Amino acid sequence: MGVLRGMGASLVAVLVVVGLVTAPGVDATRGWGWGDGGLENGFYQRSCPNAENIIFQSMQASYNADNTVAPGVLRLAYHDCFVRGCDASVLLDGPGLVEKNSSINAGLRGFPAIDAAKEAVESACPGVVSCSDVLQFAARDTVVLTGGQGWEVPAGRRDGKVSKESEVAGNLMTPDKKVPVLLKAFRKKGLDAAQMVALAGAHTIGVASCFEFDDRLHGKQVDPTLPAHFAADLEKKCPVANIVNTVVSLDLVSPTRFDTQYFKNILNKLGLLTSDQSMLEDSRTAGQVQANTDASTFSSNFASAMVALSEVGVLTGNQGEIRRQCRIVN
Repeated sequence: MGVLRGMGASLVAVLVVVGLVTAPGVDATRGWGWGDGGLENGFYQRSCPNAENIIFQSMQASYNADNTVAPGVLRLAYHDCFVRGCDASVLLDGPGLVEKNSSINAGLRGFPAIDAAKEAVESACPGVVSCSDVLQFAARDTVVLTGGQGWEVPAGRRDGKVSKESEVAGNLMTPDKKVPVLLKAFRKKGLDAAQMVALAGAHTIGVASCFEFDDRLHGKQVDPTLPAHFAADLEKKCPVANIVNTVVSLDLVSPTRFDTQYFKNILNKLGLLTSDQSMLEDSRTAGQVQANTDASTFSSNFASAMVALSEVGVLTGNQGEIRRQCRIVN
């Protein structure tokens, strides 16, 4: 059962299966959770028809208990796909040093919410829905839960069996990087400048450690792109003695709403991170920052960029496995 949700409402597209005999040219494997190895919308519509609803309900419960789950899970999806592809390797606990042990991933959160969603769907359909698909469905759901527009998530990913701390630094960029470095990293994953800017819009919710933008405040000089009043405000929020454990909202205006305020902040030179504000300084991204201040444009751009991201380096068909628990391989 495919689920499209937007602005807190639900639109459920119900598939009525009349019989198992298919017409000539119709893929008889579609919707059974197995096929020729490609991703497709409605992948579980026969093998686990309520999968997406089960995951949404679980995510809603997790979000209601702790709304920081939303930006946490959204970030998890991005960090997963940029290292080894979208194979749920970021969820693994071991053995050895795994992705979540990297200092770049030190602030990741949302793991219990994914565990709960996987457990819920596993109870209904044992051994059918992969952790990598659960994570991508859950990422979509967090956007909906914070007031954004949903999208159709193609599924059929399989779970990887390997996770290495050593692979994180070469794939994930730190927030002190500017567009030239960021764009190079995104292009390696098959993503362009417009998609990079749209995905950065995820910073409309969530927080950053003061340590992640300390270079703008306490470098050789205060970042000249920071308005004086903004720099002074950040100085107050981020005492030097505790910059690692102190956090600031990425969007200081509407920090819990998935909206276009993040882009408006950048236009007003109120982007929190170097990576955020640098998008206004580069001709390859500045126009996209402006374009995404329109709600309809951003919703469309973000959805298509998330689909593109979710297709990076996937395992399908007989590759990988369907983990029974997301933290350990079978």
